[in-house]
Amino acid sequence: MSSPVSTVLRLLLILAATASLGACASTPNEPSKSDIVARGRALALSECAQCHAVGASGGRASSGAPNFASVAERYRDTRLDWELEAISQVGHYRMPRKQLTSSEIADITAYIRSLDHAPR
Repeated sequence: MSSPVSTVLRLLLILAATASLGACASTPNEPSKSDIVARGRALALSECAQCHAVGASGGRASSGAPNFASVAERYRDTRLDWELEAISQVGHYRMPRKQLTSSEIADITAYIRSLDHAPR
């Protein structure tokens, strides 16, 4: 026979597990990862392609700006979203300030990360 304490602990564990599963489940209105990457690519094409080659094939833009595949490799182990936040606020070397919302930063980050096929 179980003690009241072990029964309460078991119930708490079940409740905690149920709550965490609910937090992980996606909702029908929540965009998929591929949707976020597609939004990031569209934004990169409209806002960044003037200077950067934004596709996965690489190459270098005539401006000398790095292509997004090399940016993905360069920032593989760092917080790319922080770098994009700084670009949004103050620019980056020769790159002018580019106003971005937090959701746009998340979308562009997802797109750039999708270009890096090395294991993380």
